[in-house]
Amino acid sequence: MRIPASSRSVNPSSCRTGTPRATAPATGSRARAPHPLLRATAGAFALALALTSCGGGGGGGSDASASNGPTISGSNQTGSYTLGSAEYKRLYGPGVYRQDSLGNTAVGIYKGQEQIVSDRFRATSTGHLEKVRIYWQTGDGYSSGNNGVMRLRLFPDDGSSQHLPNTSGTPLAEASFTPGGATYGRSLFADINFNATQPMQAGQLYHLVIDNTDGSPAQNYISSNNAVTNDDNARPARWLAVSEWATLLGTRSPGSNAAFSWQDLVQTPLRGNRYVPVLQITTREGTTQGASPMESGAVDPDRIFTLASGHPIRERFTPSANHQINALSVATAAKAAGSLHWRILQGDNELASGNIDAAQANYRTLDTDTAFKVAKSDWYDVNLPNPVTLQAGQTYDVEFEPQGSSQWVFSVTRNGSRNGFTWPVAFTESHAEHRQDGQWINASPWTRESSGRSDTNWPVVLHDAQ
Repeated sequence: MRIPASSRSVNPSSCRTGTPRATAPATGSRARAPHPLLRATAGAFALALALTSCGGGGGGGSDASASNGPTISGSNQTGSYTLGSAEYKRLYGPGVYRQDSLGNTAVGIYKGQEQIVSDRFRATSTGHLEKVRIYWQTGDGYSSGNNGVMRLRLFPDDGSSQHLPNTSGTPLAEASFTPGGATYGRSLFADINFNATQPMQAGQLYHLVIDNTDGSPAQNYISSNNAVTNDDNARPARWLAVSEWATLLGTRSPGSNAAFSWQDLVQTPLRGNRYVPVLQITTREGTTQGASPMESGAVDPDRIFTLASGHPIRERFTPSANHQINALSVATAAKAAGSLHWRILQGDNELASGNIDAAQANYRTLDTDTAFKVAKSDWYDVNLPNPVTLQAGQTYDVEFEPQGSSQWVFSVTRNGSRNGFTWPVAFTESHAEHRQDGQWINASPWTRESSGRSDTNWPVVLHDAQ
């Protein structure tokens, strides 16, 4: 779903209140200590949770319990990991970055304001910026005229608590992009090459600042598109600190030399929504980083999957490296109370299984600033009853199926691999499937009866052991 018009509107996803309960049988092994990645680290507490239904931007979470861990009440886990950290590297799965919809940020003079954009990120490696790939959008409310001339500059962070771009010095790298006569209403993807004079340093925050140098920026402009989640859902990158991956919007009066007024669109929701970039960053040294959730299936009722008994879904993984997994996380919600059975399979061999139990339905729809409604979802975190080893090159399924009369809602997301984004920016080591008429087929936001493309994922994350 695309949010039309305003550069200041979006639609997103998160955690939800209710009374979920998770159970994981400890048969075949002793109950294990909760995975360290599932410990809430924000505030003055660190909870070792076996399963939590986590709250979104505010309020309390839900009661949750598991047979191999304590009962957690009112948990509201927030992310504190930094990009490139050991904790972040233990997250494996497409749900690390997720979305409810897209939101555009116009670059130029729009609705009486001069607007520029900063995509903030922490460098995961040392190297010179060689190129970026951005999701540009044309059309009514997105672009005008010849689409303008985009100037892209890489600046360091200013080190303040707001983490704004420090534009006082010479940029580390610079590029110019002229969209030209892109077909009106179409998306635009292109690699933009940079002239880099200084390298980025691993572990430091940087800003990719985009402004419009066209002589008539009120008549000629284009929008960058962002992945967004509703504030009633978790942030787009739930496990990350807000400093790590964010879209910032700078505004000022046209023609003035005043400093830009910045709004951090992941730290401070805009019209109830949080923005992060759709961006791939490549260095001259050959490293890439970023995230490219491309299109959401969270629109209710048109795109969501409402699962019932006999209609399972699965995320099919073929890892390129070995992983020892001792926890999983999934974003979903119960439309009808009951159990969601999960299991990890290699072929017909069941490696681990358990249940997520909801004593009452906790699903609802969320209003947006358009006519669309999006799905409310909770993150459920489950420690496995025993560790599971995924071997490189082998295929494994993480399967979910409601039990009895229970119903659970899921949304699928395109990962950008069909639009030139590459691993690890696009998560291509797994894809989403659902069972239709007794056959497993690729899951699509737009159709149920026929197989979709293989560029979609369910919101699933596996956790590597320490």
